[in-house]
Amino acid sequence: MKHVVLLVFSLIAISCNQRSNLILYNAPRPELKANDFEMSVDNQQVFIYKARVSKYPVNQVWPGYQRSLSQTEVASFAYFDFKGEVEIKIHSNERIKKLDIRPKEFNIRSIVEDSLITIKLSRPCQFTIEINGYHKALHVFANPVEDFNIDKEDSKVHYFGPGVHEAGIIHLKSNETVFIDGGAIVYGVIEAENAQNIKIIGRGILDASKIKRNGAPNMITLKNVKHAYVGGIILRDPHEWTVVPTNCDSVIFDNIKMIGLWRYNSDGIDIVNCKNITIKNTFIRSFDDNIVIRGMKVSDVEPYNIINNIIVDSCVLWNDWGRALEIGASTVADTIKDIWFSNCYIPHFTAVAMDIQNCDRGYVKNIHYNNIFIEDPISDSLTLGQTPISTNAWGKIIVLGIYDSFYANDTVRGDISDVYFNGIKYNKGNSLEAYSIEHDSTLVIDDSKHFIRDNIYFGNIKFNTTFSKDIYLSGYDASHSITNIFIKNFFINDKRQVNASSIGKNEFVSNVILN
Repeated sequence: MKHVVLLVFSLIAISCNQRSNLILYNAPRPELKANDFEMSVDNQQVFIYKARVSKYPVNQVWPGYQRSLSQTEVASFAYFDFKGEVEIKIHSNERIKKLDIRPKEFNIRSIVEDSLITIKLSRPCQFTIEINGYHKALHVFANPVEDFNIDKEDSKVHYFGPGVHEAGIIHLKSNETVFIDGGAIVYGVIEAENAQNIKIIGRGILDASKIKRNGAPNMITLKNVKHAYVGGIILRDPHEWTVVPTNCDSVIFDNIKMIGLWRYNSDGIDIVNCKNITIKNTFIRSFDDNIVIRGMKVSDVEPYNIINNIIVDSCVLWNDWGRALEIGASTVADTIKDIWFSNCYIPHFTAVAMDIQNCDRGYVKNIHYNNIFIEDPISDSLTLGQTPISTNAWGKIIVLGIYDSFYANDTVRGDISDVYFNGIKYNKGNSLEAYSIEHDSTLVIDDSKHFIRDNIYFGNIKFNTTFSKDIYLSGYDASHSITNIFIKNFFINDKRQVNASSIGKNEFVSNVILN
């Protein structure tokens, strides 16, 4: 299936030397270059793209119109492939008073001379360059060199070469592949339904900036799909939730990058009533939740009334509102079990880093969080519309709750048990302060009491506005409780936490062990 390139494009640039194999991709000529940075890899110029991102964590119930641009800003990103070692030089157009390269746990060393940053990189990874704070950051996506082994002439391949493509909705059938080559920008979305053995791969950009909310399916929509692989591409500016597999089995998301998620409800990946899903080596910066595992009433069908075997590994998650790693708030399923979050890095977050919100009947059990590295929460403008948010309800590390919610679709509540945390490191930094910014005067918060409770205060407003706890556990009643929570090797600012009394919990929580 062939697609016409509508605008003039440039060719891919490839260089090899003794130290590395380097692949650079020129941007299509209509694409406007970002102007905050200049960047080269092994002395070869790298194009820097623009992406609109959230500037302040200001949210509200969907009001029927999109966010004010005054709440956003334009950030930068660049990508390339390499093997071996490369030298990256980044020139900042802003005077460097303070430099942060995140995740800090990557320990990426740099040399700063005036406005020039020099980095040597020896492994593929995703990281950010932040000059004098997190605003207008540069996001660097350093990919591994891969041979995708694509036959561009194959009738089962939707090939998009370097250039700009107005694709609209791309329908993917069984045994088909979408390949977005480096240097390509594809304006559109991809959907597959009742399909198997599909691939969505490449190095280029899928962009939904021209689509209004509800104007098309999600950026990548998979419904009743088995055996799929999504890897390598960049997703920019979704119109709502970005990637949504529903009633799917055996799907891998590998090394995808999400940037420009600034609009209301722009979640990263929402796994809806699925099993055997893997998300790995992936970067997500989203205004709303990064990765969510949930059960929805319309998708509560056999065998997907049991959600199980979900793996999230080696991901970098920048959360501009909401949660980074979430189960719920919708939990319409019999059981949600055998979930592993491992080796994940959260350079920025807002309300909660890791949470389980069980607002429906689901029995949530055997959940594992291993080696999660968390940095400072964003504290700019702690408001919901015009409503101030208590700093005690912000920057929590772990929140597990069972409660009724305006998100709930079941009439009964569930349980949470056997949740394991091991190797959680939180560099807490300075105390939170609320900053005032100019708001859109037309903002109206419908159902504000419910929204504030469910999205900020996690079911117990009194507790969260009175006490400052990094961990809070809240059962529903004696029959719907939280039990068997094991927290091991939990560090705040390199100090191991061993006092279980520092954990906030209500009377419907039992057997919490911290060691």
